[in-house]
Amino acid sequence: MIRPAAILASLLLLALPAIASSQANDTILPGYWEYRSKVSLGVSSTSVEKKCVEPKDIEKFFSGPSNRHYKCTYPLRKVGNGKAEFKGTCVDKRGRTAEVTASGSYSPKHFTLDARIKTSIIGLPITPTGSIEATWIGPTCPPKPAKKAK
Repeated sequence: MIRPAAILASLLLLALPAIASSQANDTILPGYWEYRSKVSLGVSSTSVEKKCVEPKDIEKFFSGPSNRHYKCTYPLRKVGNGKAEFKGTCVDKRGRTAEVTASGSYSPKHFTLDARIKTSIIGLPITPTGSIEATWIGPTCPPKPAKKAK
């Protein structure tokens, strides 16, 4: 079964670097960000996460959010002038699909995105929604934890 909440969460958490890859003078700042996300499908789930957006990581997200569980393509991807819009399809490893639409706004230190998915579970159509609000904390990310020796 395709997990719409997982698609929305991935889309929302990975969208910030996708927005950052727009034009150099019309972008967010790299650095440390705090994400407040909400996914709704009958009941709501909220979370807060901090994420480091490094300049070297930005370009790999330019084609739109995706992750290791879902391959997403966005034939409609408009990013510029403080606005972002994505429309595409995500496919899981078993070939199940979901239509994704997302839109929002951004400035160098703030970002919002609202997303909607159209898919089905056991033949019944469902349309979960999600949103994210991200705020830039600062230019420096905390050090990565040291790897444990084996």
